[in-house]
Amino acid sequence: MSQLNQIIASLLSDINEAKSKADESSRNLARIYASDDVLKFFPVPKIGIQNLEVELKYAIESVEEKPFQSSQSKERLAAYVKNFSEDLAKELRIELSKESLSNELYKGLGSYPSQGWEKNVAKMISGELESVTSSLTDFSRSIQKVQQNIQKSIPELVPIAVKSEGFAAVPTEKGSYELISFDKAGIRDFKVVKEYASEKEAILDANLISSSISSNKLVLSDFSKDPVSKLDAAKIKAGNLEVPIQVVNVKAASIAPKVLFEASFAEKAVFLKNPVRIQPWLIGRPAAPAPPASPRPTSQPNQEEDRTLQEIASAILKKKMIQLEAGISKIAMETVSTGLQVAVDIEKLKLVKPENIMTIKFTLNSQDFTMLDDNSNVSIL
Repeated sequence: MSQLNQIIASLLSDINEAKSKADESSRNLARIYASDDVLKFFPVPKIGIQNLEVELKYAIESVEEKPFQSSQSKERLAAYVKNFSEDLAKELRIELSKESLSNELYKGLGSYPSQGWEKNVAKMISGELESVTSSLTDFSRSIQKVQQNIQKSIPELVPIAVKSEGFAAVPTEKGSYELISFDKAGIRDFKVVKEYASEKEAILDANLISSSISSNKLVLSDFSKDPVSKLDAAKIKAGNLEVPIQVVNVKAASIAPKVLFEASFAEKAVFLKNPVRIQPWLIGRPAAPAPPASPRPTSQPNQEEDRTLQEIASAILKKKMIQLEAGISKIAMETVSTGLQVAVDIEKLKLVKPENIMTIKFTLNSQDFTMLDDNSNVSIL
């Protein structure tokens, strides 16, 4: 089975060679005529081809497509993946920043995510996509695997807040956690003025405070007003814990401090313990695998994790991965080479249905042929 291009090339080569042989024969005759006293007065016989029409019938036996892995196509793919990684990381940073500034649970994140976070996430995504850039074959499966790997990293790169009966351990832009109290409308009313290294520490204090509230042993004292912010503050004592608290909602400042704090504490419930959580979301780089967290007791149905930021990140990832597959598919289609296996001999063509036989027709004129001498140089004849 021959390739169609090879057949046509061979045909054209044979035609050219035949014309060359004919020209050589005419040249030899011309020399003989020139040396003969009589023949020199006669014209040299020769055959001239003014136009040659070729009609080639063939049938396709098979078609094979292969990606064209040239250095140029690989560079183009690598550039596309780099730009995609940077665009995805940038969109994640912008959308997560918008939500953290407007969501009551994440206002403590401030400027999160940072430019450094974006840069590291882009580098991580680009690294995951190396398997796709190495080959254009079966790239759809490679992209799905990449999406799964990045999806697994989202819980480490994007923080969550844990809520329970009016309390919440919320992340801050420092990588620490705050213990915040929320009113019935879901608005921050006061916070514990203490920096927690992990959710676990905040949860322990929340449990102690809630336990003291339930047993009527919580002591409120030292009511005051901050001279700068004009916000009310107080101090609470729960068991061996003694920490200051401060109003964070300006609208609540009109309420008497003691009434405000006592009413707020009355709404709180026990805040369950939670495993220590590392904060890789600050830098945009996954931490080393950690042992699975212990399941929470089902006896506390009111405790829940707020995954708003993570859900936003997952939605963006899903949307962008569809764009990635379309972009790489376009590059793959533009760099693919198609090979045809064809049959041209009469015996094989007899076995093919007439409607499956195709014809190539082309015309050659005298300008397509060249007369050559014995040294393959252009003849002067």
